[in-house]
Amino acid sequence: MRAGMLAFCLGIWLFSRVPVLPPWPVVGIVCLLLCAVVALVVAFCWQPTGRCRLLVLLLLAVLLGLLWSWLHAARHQHQQLPRELEGVDFWVSGQIISLPSPNAQFQQFELQIESACFRLHPRDCPVPAQATGMTGARISLNDYAGLRLWPGERWRFRVRLNRPHGFANPGGYDYEAALFQRGIIGRGYVRDTTFNARLAPAGPGLQSVRAGLRERLYELAPDLDYPGLLSALILGDRDGVSDAQWQLLTRTGTNHLLVISGLHVGFVAMTAYALINLLVRLLPRLMSWLPAQQYAAMAAVLAALMYSALAGFSLPTQRALIMVLVLMSGHLLGRRFLPSYSLLLAATLVLALAPMSVTQAGFWLSFAAVASLLFAFTGYRRADTGPPSRLSWQLLWRKWIQPQWAVSLGLLLPLLLWTGQVSLISPLTNVLAIPLVSLLVVPLALSGALLLIWLPMLAIWPLALADLLLGWLFAGLSVAAQTGPALWQPAPPGFVTAASAMLAVLLLLSPRGLVPSRTPWLLPLCLLTPLLWPADRPRPAHGQAQLQFLDVGQGLAVVVHTRRHNLVFDTGPALGPQFDTGRAVITPYLRLRDVRTLDMLIISHWHQDHSGGADSVAEQFPIRRRLGGGSTPSQGQGKGEDQTGQPNFEQCRAGQRWQWDGVSFAILHPHPDHNGDENNSSCVLLISAGGQRALLTGDIELAAETALLRRHRDRPSGLRADVLQAAHHGSASSSSLAFLQAVQPALTVVSAGYRNRFSHPSPSVVRRLRHNGSVVCQTPRSGAVQIELGAPGGPLLSATHRQRYRRFWHNIPPDEYGKVAAVSARDERGNVCGRNRDGGRLADAADNSVLHSGDCDCH
Repeated sequence: MRAGMLAFCLGIWLFSRVPVLPPWPVVGIVCLLLCAVVALVVAFCWQPTGRCRLLVLLLLAVLLGLLWSWLHAARHQHQQLPRELEGVDFWVSGQIISLPSPNAQFQQFELQIESACFRLHPRDCPVPAQATGMTGARISLNDYAGLRLWPGERWRFRVRLNRPHGFANPGGYDYEAALFQRGIIGRGYVRDTTFNARLAPAGPGLQSVRAGLRERLYELAPDLDYPGLLSALILGDRDGVSDAQWQLLTRTGTNHLLVISGLHVGFVAMTAYALINLLVRLLPRLMSWLPAQQYAAMAAVLAALMYSALAGFSLPTQRALIMVLVLMSGHLLGRRFLPSYSLLLAATLVLALAPMSVTQAGFWLSFAAVASLLFAFTGYRRADTGPPSRLSWQLLWRKWIQPQWAVSLGLLLPLLLWTGQVSLISPLTNVLAIPLVSLLVVPLALSGALLLIWLPMLAIWPLALADLLLGWLFAGLSVAAQTGPALWQPAPPGFVTAASAMLAVLLLLSPRGLVPSRTPWLLPLCLLTPLLWPADRPRPAHGQAQLQFLDVGQGLAVVVHTRRHNLVFDTGPALGPQFDTGRAVITPYLRLRDVRTLDMLIISHWHQDHSGGADSVAEQFPIRRRLGGGSTPSQGQGKGEDQTGQPNFEQCRAGQRWQWDGVSFAILHPHPDHNGDENNSSCVLLISAGGQRALLTGDIELAAETALLRRHRDRPSGLRADVLQAAHHGSASSSSLAFLQAVQPALTVVSAGYRNRFSHPSPSVVRRLRHNGSVVCQTPRSGAVQIELGAPGGPLLSATHRQRYRRFWHNIPPDEYGKVAAVSARDERGNVCGRNRDGGRLADAADNSVLHSGDCDCH
C-alpha cells in the first residue's frame, strides 16, 4: 500500500515536468498502450505473491498519478482565458470569493465567473445570462475606483484581462505555477464605469464571516501595535504584515509562526484532543457509548476544521487539516497506523486534491518537517536515567530542544534548494518563539476573535495582551538578528553535494547505534562539508563574455560575466513599496551563479523601470564601482516617468574604458558636452570579446542615435555590433533605420513587459530589425536570454529560459517560438543560427502543435 501511494505521488511529480500538455487523443492512445503492456505482463508472468505483481501495481499507480494530473490540468486549460479576449473590455458577472486585499492605490480580489457578456452596454446582455467556457473559473482583479466590496457579494464588472504571465529567469520564482495551482485563469482590473453594479448582497457564508472579523479587528487598530500580525494569525491574511516585519521573520527563521501554519493547526487540534479527552474521563457516562479517545479525536478534527475555515481553507491549512484527519482516523477507527503510512497517505490526499502543490515549496517544506520529526522520534529510544536535575534537562532536551534540532536539520536541504538561504539562528529563536506564539499568542488571538463575534466590548483585552507579547517577540528577534550574520546564502548545491547532505541529515537524525562509532557525528559532519565549498560554477573562458538579459517585465536588467568579473547594467523596475526586480529577479540569479561581489553596477539613467532594483542589489552585494547616466537626481523629470536617485555614482561619460579578462568595455554615450532629456542621456555600453561586440543602449532615442552617428561618421565600424539591446524597449521613437544600418546587429534583444500599456516593442521597429537581417528575441516570449560573446564561430544564443525550462502551464504567446542554439552562432550568410536540442522542432503552447523551425528565429 505504501509503495502504491509513493508511486501515485511519483506519477504526479513526473507530470509536473511535462513541457506541453498532450491533447486527449494522445493521452487515450498512450493509456491504451500502457494498459496493453500491463495486460501482457500479467498474462505471462503473473505470480500471486511475486515481484511481478508488485511491479504491475506500481506501474498502474504511476499511470493513475499521470492520468489524474492530466485531468486536473486539462480541466483548468479548458477554462483558460481565450487569447482573443486579452486586453479587451467585456462584462463578467460572478461572486467575490476572497478577502479584498487593500493597497495604497487599489484593492485586489478574486472573482468566480458565472457568466460573461461581450456587448457594449450591460442592458444588451441576454437575460438570463448565458454560461461560457469560463464559467466557474477564477480571475484576479484590481479595483482602482474604491468600490465597497464584500466577500460573498455578486457583482457585474466591466473588466480588462490578460492571461497569467510572470517573469521567467534562472533561479526565479515560477509565478505562473502558483496562479495555475490556485485556478486563476486571468489577471486584470475593473474598468471605472457607472454600470458596474452589485447584483446581490452577501449571504451568510465563510468569507463574509472572515471579512467581518477583519473589519472589527482593524477597528481596534488605534489601540494595537500589530493588527496586521494578529490578522495573519487569526485569518491567514498577510496583507497587514509589513515588508520590514517579514524580512525580520525570514532572517530569524520564524516566518512560519506568524501565519496560520501547520504548527498552529496541529497545536489547536492537540489542545482540543487533550481537553476533551480529560473532560470525557471526568464524565464516565459518556464513555459507555464511545471511548474517550474517539471523543477527543472528533474534537481535534472539528477544532482543526474551524481554524482552517478561519484561514479560508488556504493550501497550507488544507495540508495541515489533512494531516490531522489522517492522524485522528486511526483513533476513530481503533487502529494504529505506521508513521510512514500516515505521512504517505496525507501526501497522497494532498496531491489528489491539488496536484499542482508538487510545484510549490510549501508542500515540500511542510512534509519534510513532519518526516524529520517522525524519523527522529519513531522507534526504540533509551529511557532517561539519572538524578532529578539531570532528568529535567533530559526532559527539556527531548520534549522541546531536540524537536527544533530535528526540524532544522530536516529542512536544511529543502530550504537551500527552494529558497537558497537558511537562517543560522533559527533553531535558537524557534526554541523561544514557538512556545510564546503557540502557547500564548495564538490562544489569546483566537479568544479575542471569538469575543469579536459574541462580546466585542471584551475582545480588546485578550487582543491587547497578544499584541503586547508580539511586541516582546519582535524586540527579541531584532536583538537576535543584530548579533551577527543571521542568513546563510550559499550557491545552490549540485547533485552530489545534495545527495551527501541528505545522507548526513539521515545519519544525524537516526537512532543511536546506527553508526557504529564513538563519534557518530564525525561522518555526517564530513558529508556536510561540501555545502561550505560548493563546486565552481561554469564561467566564460578568458577573452569571452556571457550576457544574461533577464526578464524583468517593462524594464531592463543585463548581467555580464567574464572569467573573474561581474557587471550589472540596469536593475529593472520597482513594482511597489514591497516588490522590486532587484530583490525578486537579479539577486536570486546572482546567488544561483555564486556571485558574491559586483565589480560594477551601471544605471543607464534614473527612470524607475531601469533603477528600481538598485537599492536591493546594493543591500545584498558589495559593489566596487558605480556608474550612472542620465541627469542627476535633482534635475528634471523625463517624459512623465518616475525617477529615482542613487548616491555615490560616477557620472557616465563617453571615453571611459576598461578591460577585464581579455574583454573590453567602452562607454560611447553621453558625451561630456551632451545636454538632453533623461532618456537621451542614457549610458551606452559597448562590450568587445574575441572580435564580437554587443551594444547596450538603455533608453536612447532618435536624438542620441543621431549624436552617436555624427560622432562616428569618420569611423562607421565604430558602432558595429553583433548583439544589440533594442533601445527604449523597442519604442517607435528609437531604433532608426540609419542607426540599425550602422550597427548591423545579427541578434537584437527586446526587454519589455507582457502586453504592456506602451505597446512595446513597436511592430514597425520589429519589422525594421528583421528587414535589416536581425533575429529578434523578446523577453515576454522567450524569458531570460543568454548569449555567449567571443565564442568560436560567432555569438552563440545559448539559452532562452522559457524554452529550456518549459512547462505546460507557462504562457507563451502564439506564433512566436523559442529557439535554443547549440551548435553555431552564424550560418554561411552570417545570420545568427543553430539547431536547438531536439533537432529544430519547436512546440507551440497555443495549440500544443509541434512545428518545424527553419528560420533560426527566437522571437
